[in-house]
Amino acid sequence: MMSDCKVVVHGTLIDGTGGEPMVDSAVAIRGKCIEAVGKAGTVDIPGGAEVIDATGKTIIPGIIEGHGHVGGTPQAQKVLRLSLQAGITTVCSVSANTRGIELRDGIEDGSVRGCARLVAACVVSCTNGHVKFRTADGPWEVRKAVREMVMAGADFIKTAASGGFWAEHERCDSPNYTYEELQALVDEAHAWGLPVAVHCHTQPGLSYCIEAGVDQIHHGAFIDEEAVQGIKEKGLYYMPTLTVTCDRNIRNWAQSDRPWQAEEMQQAQQIHRDGVRLAHELGVKIGVGCDYPGGTWWRIGERTMVELMELVHCGLTPMEAIVAATRTNAEAYGKLDELGTLEVGKRADLLVVDGDLLADISVLHNRDNINVVMKDGVVESVDEDHKQYYRVREEQPPERDRGGRR
Repeated sequence: MMSDCKVVVHGTLIDGTGGEPMVDSAVAIRGKCIEAVGKAGTVDIPGGAEVIDATGKTIIPGIIEGHGHVGGTPQAQKVLRLSLQAGITTVCSVSANTRGIELRDGIEDGSVRGCARLVAACVVSCTNGHVKFRTADGPWEVRKAVREMVMAGADFIKTAASGGFWAEHERCDSPNYTYEELQALVDEAHAWGLPVAVHCHTQPGLSYCIEAGVDQIHHGAFIDEEAVQGIKEKGLYYMPTLTVTCDRNIRNWAQSDRPWQAEEMQQAQQIHRDGVRLAHELGVKIGVGCDYPGGTWWRIGERTMVELMELVHCGLTPMEAIVAATRTNAEAYGKLDELGTLEVGKRADLLVVDGDLLADISVLHNRDNINVVMKDGVVESVDEDHKQYYRVREEQPPERDRGGRR
């Protein structure tokens, strides 16, 4: 019988807090949680413990994807299984809705195995809104809809304060919720202890979000300085999803049956990146999300790693990008007490990786560099389907998108 004690030893530990890396570290795990962290030789190794030698390797917290689209379908289980194998231990789905809640609970109680953890949102939006699930118009109907989603078991509420790129007759500056409706949604969600994440690209929706006190603003492809300053002043989280307007997305949408997306994304590309650079300079809390898992031109698990690369291209250090994808995302979703950092008492979600991530964040983009993926103290082996999936798709190395930095 396998021991419920494991110790990962001799690796360079990046614990997700932003502190200095610990060389020759030891992380002791009992059951699902971390029992001790310290220098090798100072952490007791219980008799019978499984020892994982990480000599010459880097240990980081499991990656948290902060803007996924994963529901409750059989395909969703495959996405979450492949996500976990790629080093993403938690996916925060902005459109899980009620079927996704069932999947979340199955993963948590162990009846659905081998999948990344799911943090599940329910959508509440206006008639003809950019995001769709529970339609509600006017402040009182919005409040009722939020209460229904709380009762259904949502981890957070998702809505929209602007249009988006998707529909042919919709633009990013199309109106969605008014300030009054958004204020009611935020007030009601907060009354029940749930955070609010809002899809928003432009003004005036960005100002509505800031004034209403939402917790997270996602996208901001046409974000302006006023909005960046407001996000900073209110202490909100900004999840820019830069891969939405990266070169690969624009090129592939231009060649698809939705060329209007590519046109507007191209218009936004430099504005988007300038906004992220300013947000970083001002010290805005930046999270990592990417409209996961993406179109058919993205391998499952890949787009999140490219998002990290995009953030580094916009001025974040590799350490800051790692923190954004671990600690900051956990904090943004109210999960920091159990996820996001490698500290005593937290869930044992970690990666053992070849290479120096602080010298080159793109190390994570190559699946072969990820030696061990652990979630809740369980080491996830790479199954044959996953090996074949990556072997076939990586014969031609993917380009490094630089999102307009030509």
